[in-house]
Parts: sequence; structure tokens; C-alpha cells
Amino acid sequence: MTTNSRAPDSENTLYEAILEDIYSGTLKGGERLKVSELADRFGVSTSPIREVLRQMQGEGFVEIHQNRGATIKLADASTIQNIFEVLQLLEPYFVGWFADYAQPQMVEEMALIQEQIKATPVNDQLAFRKLDFEFHWSICKRHYNQVAAKTWRNLRTALNVHAADLRISPVRYQAILEDHDALLAAFKVNDAAQADAVIRKHIDGSFVQMSQQMRAIGL
Repeated sequence: MTTNSRAPDSENTLYEAILEDIYSGTLKGGERLKVSELADRFGVSTSPIREVLRQMQGEGFVEIHQNRGATIKLADASTIQNIFEVLQLLEPYFVGWFADYAQPQMVEEMALIQEQIKATPVNDQLAFRKLDFEFHWSICKRHYNQVAAKTWRNLRTALNVHAADLRISPVRYQAILEDHDALLAAFKVNDAAQADAVIRKHIDGSFVQMSQQMRAIGL
């Protein structure tokens, strides 16, 4: 592990910095997270590192064991299925509300993110996943039920961690773009029924893609 990273300027950016290392594969599933090494890497004391790891434990992708420290949770089929079962409930909940109440500037914000996604090369999967996250977070973050919004954010973050070593196929990449365009079209005319149909298809497609890849690599 390298030790020359610039010190983050807040606990939030420390969280993002560690998460970036997980997303990029610098830190991998099953790997032990040594508090002292992370503190040296990011130029901070051990206390904020421990706090971030506890936060990640609460979000479901870091495990902390007494006398063994913290590890990044390994992905498995059961974990992925459980996450998707909850997302299949939450996504339509948010999307239906957004379709009914979204103002034009909210939809435009999403359209701008979609343009960034389309400009991202298919092989830059880290950037793609981040932008895809922001696209969907644009729907959830404005909802009045912030408990549900936080639950969604934690689940999607955990899903991105578990998917760090999985590849988004060109076919799935194109399907995601088409689903996003269909959502935007439904939002522009406040068509909640159409938006609901699109998001259910979208979530199901993501689950199938991840499940097939995990079976292929023996997870």
C-alpha cells in the first residue's frame, strides 16, 4: 500500500478517499484494512480512520471483528440478491414520486449527468459507475423520506463495492443508456406509469447481469 496520498481535508473526503481505493481495486474484497497503514497513507490519525470504517460497517461492506480488525466484505450471491430485493422496492417508490413532482430543472440536471455518462468510454467502468450512481441519486435525494433515501444510498454504495471487480458488458452498457433516456422522457411529461415500468426493467436487468458474472467467476 502506498503512503504518499494527500491528507483529506475532512472526514467526509476521507470516507470518499477510502471508498475510491475500494472502487478502483487498490483495496480488494477480503483484504484486511489496517488502521495504522490507512492513517499513514492519508496523513491522518487513527481515530478518523476507525470512524470511517465503522460507518462502512454500518453500510454493509466492511466487517469489523474483535481482535482481527476490519476487512472488506467479500461479495456473494446471497448478499447481492438481498440488496436487489430491497432496491426493487425502493427504486419504484422514488421514481413514481419523482415522475409526479419533478420540476423541469430537476430533469435537466439528470439529463446533464446522462450526457456525461454517454461521453464516458465503456472501458472506464469506475467513472461510469460513479455517474450512474449520481443519475439515480438525483431522483432519491429530493424525496421527503430521507430515511429511505439514506437506505438507498447505503445499498447502492455497497452494491458498487461488491461490483468493483465485475465488468459491465457493452450490451448492458447500451441497455443502461436506453433505460436512462426512457426515464428522462417519462419524467419530462410526468408519466409515472411509464417511469415505473422502465425502472423495474432497469433493476431486473442489473440483477441478471451481476448474477451471471458472479456465477461465471464462482462467487
